[in-house]
Amino acid sequence: MLVVQLPPPEVAGEDESNSRGVFVEFMTKVAQFNELVESGERLLGRFREELEYFRRPQISKEADVMNQILKSNCTVRMRSYIETGCRVHCQNISNINQLSSCENGLKDHIKKVKTLLEELECLVENVYGITLTASLSALEVSDSQCLDSMLSTDRCSVEEDRSADRLDRDVSFATVMVMVRNALKADYTMQEKIVCALSLKTPSSELEGYCLMWNLRPYIDDDVMRLAWKMCP
Repeated sequence: MLVVQLPPPEVAGEDESNSRGVFVEFMTKVAQFNELVESGERLLGRFREELEYFRRPQISKEADVMNQILKSNCTVRMRSYIETGCRVHCQNISNINQLSSCENGLKDHIKKVKTLLEELECLVENVYGITLTASLSALEVSDSQCLDSMLSTDRCSVEEDRSADRLDRDVSFATVMVMVRNALKADYTMQEKIVCALSLKTPSSELEGYCLMWNLRPYIDDDVMRLAWKMCP
C-alpha cells in the first residue's frame, strides 16, 4: 500500500518554494512524457495498419461466390490486377513510404522520450540536494536552538517543528518523484524494445500485443500517478 504523506500547503518559505517548484517542473515534464506516449501510440497503430495492408492476402478463388464474381468480370483490368497479386504499383509505393515514415517517427519518439527522462533525472537529483539541505538544517536547528539560552523553550519548539515540516515535505516530494521516474523509465524501456523489434516480418499477433502493451502501460502505477498530481499546487 502506498503511504506518502501529502506536504502541508500552509507551510511557506524559501526552501518550500524550491522543493515545490522543482516538483511542479517535474510534473510538467511528466505531462509532456504522457503526450509523447500518446503520439507514439498513434504512430505504432498506423505502422500496424500499413503493414497489415502491405501483407494483405490475395483474393481467394476457392469460394463459389468470389469465383462467380471473377468470372463475370473477367476484364483485362481485372485479370491484370489479379496477376499482380491484387496490388497497384502506386499504392505499393505509398504504402512503403508510410511504413518508413512511421518507423522514422517512432525512432524520433524514442529519442525525445530519452531526452525527457534525462531532464527528469536532473530534477530528481535537484530535489535530493534540497532534501539533504533540509535534513542538515533540521539537525542544526535542533542543536543550536536548544543550546541557545536566550531563546525560550516555546521558540525552540516552534523552530524545530518548522524544520521538521520542511524536511517531511521535501522527503515526500523526493519519494514520489523517484517512484514516478522509475515507472516512466520502465515504460520507456518497453517502448524502446517494441520499436527495435518492428520490421516487415513482425507477426500480426506480436504487433497486436505491442499495441496493447503500449496502450496499457503496465509499468505505470495509477495510484502513484494520482498521488503525484494531487501533490501539485
